[in-house]
Amino acid sequence: MATITISRLLGSEGAAIAEKVAQNLSFTLVTKQTLEKILEQYGLIHLDSFYKAPPRLWSRLDYDTKHLVSLLNKVMLCIAKHGETVILGRGGYASLRNLAGAVHVRVQAPLQVRVRRIVEREGSDDLRLMEKLVKDNDKARSMFVNGFYDADFHAAGQFHLVIDTSLVPVDTAADWIAAASRLAQSSPPPGTYLAKDIDDDPVLQEMIDKVLASS
Repeated sequence: MATITISRLLGSEGAAIAEKVAQNLSFTLVTKQTLEKILEQYGLIHLDSFYKAPPRLWSRLDYDTKHLVSLLNKVMLCIAKHGETVILGRGGYASLRNLAGAVHVRVQAPLQVRVRRIVEREGSDDLRLMEKLVKDNDKARSMFVNGFYDADFHAAGQFHLVIDTSLVPVDTAADWIAAASRLAQSSPPPGTYLAKDIDDDPVLQEMIDKVLASS
């Protein structure tokens, strides 16, 4: 059962691409809000505060942080077992890096292209402020993946597709990702595991299935 993860930079149109892919394949789109709903029902709130936490949190790795890492991994695995999902952000590609049949995508664009898009989206004429917003967001995403998964957020080798939306439009990107997902459903490469073999938590799996069904 296919899982697609989409990692994106702010202003890269990654969210629009994820929505288009989910629509075209009739998959469930898993966003930050979806994950927060699952985590809230499972006893954890304010995921975004961890996502944007300063670097010292990652070096400390206190009990709450370790608990969140473990729980987020469990949630990602149960989502993968549910199948037919497009996971947007939150390090899905790092958590599910060895999942057979998964397709991991990075959506990006040059900084100035992304800043221009955010300026247009926010209706702001403060170019310097919008550039700082984009750079700060890039840093937060990098810290999150590095802190949770000990992975390099910018390493292209983690992805099956890297798409630059300064050149590739949303519809074309969505078509490429759908085609890659179909190709991935062949013989699993060595060192990977199948979604059906994931040792899940039945209570968590049932709750996730219900949340995704209502999305």
